[in-house]
Amino acid sequence: MLCGIARRLDERQLAEIQTLEEELGLTIVAFTCRAVDPERERRLRAIAAELGPELTAPPAEPNEQQLSLIRRLEEEMGLALVAVKE
Repeated sequence: MLCGIARRLDERQLAEIQTLEEELGLTIVAFTCRAVDPERERRLRAIAAELGPELTAPPAEPNEQQLSLIRRLEEEMGLALVAVKE
């Protein structure tokens, strides 16, 4: 499995994430993930390493209600959403 920060969100997706951020008072980072064969994953990891630093923001500690809303949007959008501290 290879995950990276989602770079091609459409306006609707971006608006939904921003609305959730405002509602929860949390910063949300969207990731896309995909399964790849081991050799391709090795090559993609090498390419990703050249692209720059990884996300280093510490995770936030959302409560159960906040997690429920994050999970709902994840399922709707097909993305992995992570709440982080600013």
